[in-house]
Amino acid sequence: MNRIVGIAIAVVLVLGAITAAFSLFTVDETESAVVLQFGEPRASVTEPGLNIKRPFVQNVKYFDARVLDFDDEARTYVTSDKKNLIIDSYAKWRIRDPLRFYISVTNQMTARSRLGDLIRSQLREEIGRRNLQQTVSGERRQVMENLTRVVSQQAEKMGIEVLDIRIKRTDLPEENEQAVYDRMISEREREAREYRAEGAEQAEEVMAKADREREEILAEARRKAEEVKGQADAEATEIYNSAYTLSPEFFALYRSLQSYEKAFDGGELMLLSPESEFFRYFQKSEATE
Repeated sequence: MNRIVGIAIAVVLVLGAITAAFSLFTVDETESAVVLQFGEPRASVTEPGLNIKRPFVQNVKYFDARVLDFDDEARTYVTSDKKNLIIDSYAKWRIRDPLRFYISVTNQMTARSRLGDLIRSQLREEIGRRNLQQTVSGERRQVMENLTRVVSQQAEKMGIEVLDIRIKRTDLPEENEQAVYDRMISEREREAREYRAEGAEQAEEVMAKADREREEILAEARRKAEEVKGQADAEATEIYNSAYTLSPEFFALYRSLQSYEKAFDGGELMLLSPESEFFRYFQKSEATE
């Protein structure tokens, strides 16, 4: 009897252990989970720890909760000016809502395929709005920001959060490279000619302005010089008049001496009558002797 009771207890314990094993499940820090009942999703678990489910009728589907990579292969896109570009892109994403993720795409393989379709479609639209130069350099950052924002909104319906989308590489097809390079060189040469022409025009304007200012400065200097010279001549005349008023005879002698100095300093031959007014002071001197 005791043996039967012991066996019964052992069976109960075994059944209890099996039931507990099928009733408990753990979720790791790097995981999220969806509880399924007969294949139908019932609940999601996003916090790590020990959890309970109904044994034998429910099972658990685990998903990676870490940030995942999506590295798309290089593809050809067409710009607004009908230029082909080979663009290689990648994305950072994670499963934000495991229940919605399971209902929408079921697994990561399907999710990557759907995410790739969204990225390529939106990237094709963004590139089609811009020309070659804008895509390659001018608005590349804006393209990536718009791409991340729009794709993230669309992927949210699948329980996916898109963290970032980047363009790794942008190349030209080999058959178009030389033509595009030649065109870029021509455009740069045209811009250089325009800059040189504008620089020459500005230089001429600066030189003309400098010449005009120089002439104005010289004219003003000549005007002031004439004013100073006129004032000096007026003062000299006034001094001469004052001297003449004080002693007319001395002033006449002084002026005659100046005339003698200028006349005899040149060494030229002069024919004058001894009775000439020019020699009146010589005559007075001889008469005095």
